[in-house]
Amino acid sequence: MSPSRTVLAAAIAATLALACPQPATAQSSSVDTIAAMANTIVGKVSEASRGVSLEGAIVTVDGRQVSTDREGFFRVTGLAPGRYPLQVDYLGYTRHQSDVEVGDTRGAQVDVTLRSTVSATDMGVVEVRASRDAQAMALNQQRASTNYVNVVSADLLGQFPDNNIAESTQRIPGVSIERDQGEGRYVTVRGAPKEFTTVTIDGVQLANPDAASRGVELDTIPSDVIAALEVTKAITPDMDGDAIAGNINIRTQSALDREGLTLRASAAGGKYQLGDGDNQRYNATIGNRFGAEGNFGVLISGSISKQGRFTDNVETLYSPVAGGFAPSEIQIKDYEGLRTRKGITGRFDYRINPDNLVYFVVSDSNFVDREFRDNLTITLDNYAAGSDETTGRARATFDKELRERTYDKSIRTYNLAGEHFLGEMWKLDWQASQSRATKTTSPRMQYIFRSSVRPQFAYDYANPDFPTWNILGRPDAPASGVNLPENWYAFRRLNDRYEYGEEEENALRLDLGRQQTFLGDSGDIKFGVRARQRDKMFDDERYRNGSASDFAALGIRYSDMLCDSVSNNFDYFLTGRRFCRDIFDKYAGPLLESGNHARLIPDSLTGDYQAEENVYAPYARIDANWDALTMIAGVRYERTELEGSALQFDEDTGDVLPQTASRSYGNVLPSLHFRYEANPDSILRASYSTAINRPDFMHTAPYRVIGEADDLNVIAISEGNPLVREAFAHNLDLSFEHYLRPLGLMSAALFYKRIDDPLFVASRDEAAGPGQIFQITRAENGEKGRIYGAELSWQQTFDMLPGALSGLGVYANYTYAKSKAELPFDLGETELPGTSRTNYNFALTYEKSGLNARLAYNYRSKFIQSFDITNPELNVYWNDRASLDFSTSYTLGAGWSVFGEINNIQDTKQIRFQGQRNRVLEMEGFGRSWLAGVRYQF
Repeated sequence: MSPSRTVLAAAIAATLALACPQPATAQSSSVDTIAAMANTIVGKVSEASRGVSLEGAIVTVDGRQVSTDREGFFRVTGLAPGRYPLQVDYLGYTRHQSDVEVGDTRGAQVDVTLRSTVSATDMGVVEVRASRDAQAMALNQQRASTNYVNVVSADLLGQFPDNNIAESTQRIPGVSIERDQGEGRYVTVRGAPKEFTTVTIDGVQLANPDAASRGVELDTIPSDVIAALEVTKAITPDMDGDAIAGNINIRTQSALDREGLTLRASAAGGKYQLGDGDNQRYNATIGNRFGAEGNFGVLISGSISKQGRFTDNVETLYSPVAGGFAPSEIQIKDYEGLRTRKGITGRFDYRINPDNLVYFVVSDSNFVDREFRDNLTITLDNYAAGSDETTGRARATFDKELRERTYDKSIRTYNLAGEHFLGEMWKLDWQASQSRATKTTSPRMQYIFRSSVRPQFAYDYANPDFPTWNILGRPDAPASGVNLPENWYAFRRLNDRYEYGEEEENALRLDLGRQQTFLGDSGDIKFGVRARQRDKMFDDERYRNGSASDFAALGIRYSDMLCDSVSNNFDYFLTGRRFCRDIFDKYAGPLLESGNHARLIPDSLTGDYQAEENVYAPYARIDANWDALTMIAGVRYERTELEGSALQFDEDTGDVLPQTASRSYGNVLPSLHFRYEANPDSILRASYSTAINRPDFMHTAPYRVIGEADDLNVIAISEGNPLVREAFAHNLDLSFEHYLRPLGLMSAALFYKRIDDPLFVASRDEAAGPGQIFQITRAENGEKGRIYGAELSWQQTFDMLPGALSGLGVYANYTYAKSKAELPFDLGETELPGTSRTNYNFALTYEKSGLNARLAYNYRSKFIQSFDITNPELNVYWNDRASLDFSTSYTLGAGWSVFGEINNIQDTKQIRFQGQRNRVLEMEGFGRSWLAGVRYQF
């Protein structure tokens, strides 16, 4: 064990010893024990029909206001003996009012049960209440929060046909996603780059297996194993400071969230329209409370899905040609794959007594993507005069290939934590955690066959999505298109590649707080420290066998490796027969064992790196209340220590040199938040916060690749930049929320972010000697940037309508965002990657008499994905995309229901382009999908 981890383990052990009292006898999980404390009212708020604890209920005693925690507990201290009116308000439920007596030597305890405003007279209405309660829980948690937070419960997310956590987040105001083959992968918040958002599970930052980015690949985590999603858009001093856009916290379920047994299970099957692939999903959750007092909770939730996904893909790369642009490479890709997603979460809670809670959570998510990709690549050169981006003629080189690729991603977290009240005034919270992520790509093999014929090739992109291509001067070529004769192709090479990335973070958090009376009518003061130790590495190994004689020794031809099915993307791009899927098992062995199978240098060296990043952060926070006004103020200091190692490679000499680098820096992060309650249903929030974004590990790794001099004596150098600075943001947020009775919300928010030192990859020239120039490409800081915009949200159930219409509901939100950033070296301005000008969701819902239906529409406008510093006109954008999905369920009784989902009803495609829409870089189609199944809930 490393010294740093030994220190961390010792700190964890010491914290446990101090924080966990050893009760001599079992103690009640009710509030009786704590109620014996004088000057205190404690209680629990739960739902009447199922015993579910209600978090976020507003409890008012003698003008003082508190909210319930996830177990429904609340406490009000510092009360003189006497009789007090107590009120409990919870959206969607009837308000509770009663009087509570606080004695001279003993406090008081109260258990409150609330009933839904929808009467439960038959099974159908009970189902409506259960679905509706999920929305109520989320809205009440959001209302009770002091800073700006959006909460969406798992039960509400379950009404949307989403496959993973990334897709679930797109329903939240201000949140949008980036997709891979039609499925959500990365998350962006309020138009900021994906790296500006942190992702946590119960407050534990997720390790990230991606070697190139800090943005977490959320397609790894199934959406069926969570309790709720919390999106914090204005962070407080007790939160990690590396969240310029915000934090997405995935909350796990607890057996203590309700009384009695928790049991849910579902099984479903369906199809993908494109390729007729299977669509399967299974999940189950079981949990219960144990012990004489029911104060020990165990809950385990698991999920598995298998998706046979087929994707049609066509790509055209544009490059500078003769003062303009022209297509330089065309790829027609035909994907066939199986995606398997598994997740399991176990949570163990021990409510020692009402003052002390200890819990342990383990979460493991695994995503395996095995795919075959048939590809025809057409490389163009030697353009005829007058050729441009729309029409022209050039010489064409054709490569036909099959790639088999499997990558296996896992994210595993361990979280041991406790919450302890120390007497009447103090509270201690602690957490020791580990998050580990791995990504293995193996096998990744690729056969490539090249045409011996390099004919003249005429192109016409008047229709940029469906261009026309003609091969000239070859009577054996097709009249149009690129379905070439099979005898044109001969073996070119076999590529073999292995990738492995790993990241691990060990962390410790300690928070100590107490009530304060020196500022405001009441409040709290809180101090804490946090240590995060993160290790990351990446290894890329590449091999190649390009021996024609080795292939000839196999005794087969190109045509012998093809099967009967044909590749015809979008029923337009016919490229001929597909490769058989067993050709790697049959024929690759002798090619891999040959002496001609050689490791590629520098490719197997220059992408490798190791990094260690330690973050140490103390903070102070003060909360103060004045009647209807609440304030949070505080400051956080984060000290970052970074070390990295990589290699330098000189392509001219072949020399390899190890490189190391380090950097330490500190950031002071103040914040100030206000919450003003104009009335119980109208809340105004205002916030100022600061945050940072640390550069991607790949950008700070000290690698260096020195190229050979070209004809102009220019030497290209690609390198990391260990000295590149972290981006620093000043954030302003203003929001107004009006909660609708019996259940709903209308809200509006404005946001502004000023970002210092945004990060870009840029090139600059540097004199290297007489007549020689270094052209250096690496990560650099721009001077400043900004993101600003607005959010609107409306969700409501129309219980007040008569008869069948009372089951109607609406869920809608709209986000406008705009960004600008200054590029390095005075190269101009650009939008930040990920900024879509508009995003919106609109869903119509119906829940009544056992029927639950939801028609959901999601839209995201275009956004820039990557920059071309040399030719900004070729910046890469994702085009706008809309999707329409439908889900429904019907209650059969006795806990059983049936459900169905349809995704991508409009069969919308995904399009990338370079600079402008007529330069289509990629068009991707994945078709519709459907799923039907049965669900049981106790």
